[in-house]
Amino acid sequence: MTICPHVIHSCGQLKIAVFFHLSTNSQPLLLRLLFFNSHLINLFSAEKRRKEDTPLRLKLKKEDLNKGLQAVQKVAQNKSNNISSENGLLIKALHGIIEFQANDYDMGIKITVPGIIEEGGEAFITNPYLMELTRRLPSNEIEIIKEDADTQLLIKGGKLKFECLTMNPDDFTEVEIVENGYASFTTTSVVMKDLIDNTSYACATDVARPIFMGTFLDVQGDQMTMVATDTHRLALKTATLDAPVDNPLQAVIPSRLLSEISRQLPTDIPETVEITAVRNYLAVQFGNVYIRTRLIEGEFPNYRRVIPNDFKCIVTVDRAEFTGAVERASIVAKDAQYNVINFIVADDQIKLMSQHPDYGTVEDYVPCHLEGQGLDISFNGKFILDILKHCHDSEVILKSKENSPMLVQDKEDTSCVFVVTPMRTK
Repeated sequence: MTICPHVIHSCGQLKIAVFFHLSTNSQPLLLRLLFFNSHLINLFSAEKRRKEDTPLRLKLKKEDLNKGLQAVQKVAQNKSNNISSENGLLIKALHGIIEFQANDYDMGIKITVPGIIEEGGEAFITNPYLMELTRRLPSNEIEIIKEDADTQLLIKGGKLKFECLTMNPDDFTEVEIVENGYASFTTTSVVMKDLIDNTSYACATDVARPIFMGTFLDVQGDQMTMVATDTHRLALKTATLDAPVDNPLQAVIPSRLLSEISRQLPTDIPETVEITAVRNYLAVQFGNVYIRTRLIEGEFPNYRRVIPNDFKCIVTVDRAEFTGAVERASIVAKDAQYNVINFIVADDQIKLMSQHPDYGTVEDYVPCHLEGQGLDISFNGKFILDILKHCHDSEVILKSKENSPMLVQDKEDTSCVFVVTPMRTK
């Protein structure tokens, strides 16, 4: 008989295969080999169980625990994932670092928090009530305990004890940190959040056109631009980088994921944000937070072509007064089809008209400064209000001509450009 053992390492697991050729008189030896092979399998299975059941003992401040949980909870509780191993969060305490991680197909997030590691280990949790409970813990001193060979995680705060079931940490796909990509740049958390918040609201929600369900990030030289459009309106915001990029970066980031990034960005104390493009995803790192977000495949249309530059009517109007008039006209218009408001510009005033076939008509006036020709045009009232909410100067400028898109900007700040297409009413 010839015996040929092979040790195979695959996906972090050690496997042993024994291949042999037997003569007809080797049955006792065969039984011994089978027993030997079974013993090896049991041995390595036990080793795997010991790896899974490593203890974990941590002490954290309530504030730090909740900060870690809050950072990962939306990804951890993503209801669109049906695979249990892609829901939940990982608590990892190794090498003096406490990490909270959550990962799914679209986004992965990792955050480190301070604390005392009495015994290092890992715990994979899928309990949806964890954040709600820890937020209401009566004590500021929190203990997290997982004993050997125990599938329960114990969280203690004051007199309250909470036990939740854990899963095998090997089933969790950890968030991979990639430092090198084909393009990278740095900015600040305040600038990044400003760009996201002023553009992402204009993304489409129609899944039939996925490219418009994301915000286009365009970085060239020392200019960073974000653009979003649903083909009825467009929002553009530009910022200047401290240093030009070596390689241009163009990527379409899903709006849902951008909103999550914006939620994490600190604005009270600006932090440096490092952004790296890697294959089909974007890596964003700031402070103790690392985020990986999937990109939308496809080519974003040339947005510069749809920004109008030929105007017959230029209007300067008080933003607060104009917003109030549009809100009043929308009270009736919003319940009618398409929320149509008619704008008539003449003699240094804007006349706003809206109507509902069952509830009546609204007519309002706002003073303005008119340059050029008058204008009679209609827009979706909601789109106009969305734009005005993202303007910040006391006065805004409206530029258009008959039956053409209207460009809206702050009077003093030209880094933001908003475009809205008119509605045909005749």
